[in-house]
Amino acid sequence: MKPEDLAEGLNTILAHSPVFPDKCLIIDVVANPKAGGFSRIHHSKKRMRELKEMVSRSLELPLRKAPLSLKMHLTERCGHAATIVQRILEHSPSNGKDSYHIIITAGGDGTSLETAEQLTLLPESEKDRFGLVRLPFGTGNDGSEGRDLFVALERFLNPAILERKPALKITPSYEGGALPRYSFNIASIGLDAYVAEMTNRLKRHFPGDSYKFWVDIGTMFYDRVYKVVNMGLRAWNRGRLVLDSELPRLLVAMGASGNRYYGSHKSILPNEHNCIAISQTSLFRKLILKGSIENGKHEHIRELTHFTADRLQIDYHESIPLQCDGETTLLAKCDFPLEMERLQNAYNVLVSV
Repeated sequence: MKPEDLAEGLNTILAHSPVFPDKCLIIDVVANPKAGGFSRIHHSKKRMRELKEMVSRSLELPLRKAPLSLKMHLTERCGHAATIVQRILEHSPSNGKDSYHIIITAGGDGTSLETAEQLTLLPESEKDRFGLVRLPFGTGNDGSEGRDLFVALERFLNPAILERKPALKITPSYEGGALPRYSFNIASIGLDAYVAEMTNRLKRHFPGDSYKFWVDIGTMFYDRVYKVVNMGLRAWNRGRLVLDSELPRLLVAMGASGNRYYGSHKSILPNEHNCIAISQTSLFRKLILKGSIENGKHEHIRELTHFTADRLQIDYHESIPLQCDGETTLLAKCDFPLEMERLQNAYNVLVSV
């Protein structure tokens, strides 16, 4: 599939869409032509079959009467989606009364992350003019609105509303000078972030999903690459301190909610709790436990702690990797204490009613 095929299919689907039937519908599509859904034959053919089926379903509906416009934007580099979306938001003709402006992403987690971040950074008075739909065109698609186009595009074939969703704000210490980062699925530091970084490095040269491979490698070598020392971890939920500990930890992860997936649908947060912390253990124990943790079977693992929190404060005295929705960076000593905060009602997503 090519981006032009997606644009043609979306034009047909939206021409029959009952979404906001009495309002002008403004659609901007931000697509990464190098994403797996376009560039990898298996994924591309699958997305094309799904798109054709959704076009066929849409033709059974009457034509919408309200005006519709659609424009396709192609990203050319890392960070380009953020620039495109910022320009879209600044020049949007929507006024929130007689029109709705929907931004559709067709790329991987990076494209989705950059787009959602721009929507989150909007002034509160501007947020309800815009909504987001993330199509699954990456290889992982853990942050998209469904893992196939049947689920993601079905919302355009039914009445829908804009619904506010939570996000995570990750703020390094002011002393380090680093800017805050955002996450819309799962943010983590430690082993999980190391696996994400190595997966991304390999993907640049050999496109595909190597997350499982790097989980196996990372389990054995992470603490040879990064020094694992005591980590101070404090957690609050609704203003109440729920955790205060200092242990050598392999990873700490926080989700925008519980029941979240990461790393090509690995059940990192398998229940209603939105946080986990895993303490350091022997290599033998890691090899035994990695499969259970990866598959969300966390019961009776003494090294693993589940909890619910809307704010974390992490103190650490060594370098450690951070990942936000698969995008990684290296934290230095000066970036601590690090705060992770859950922001309620951060941005709008189009959902069926």
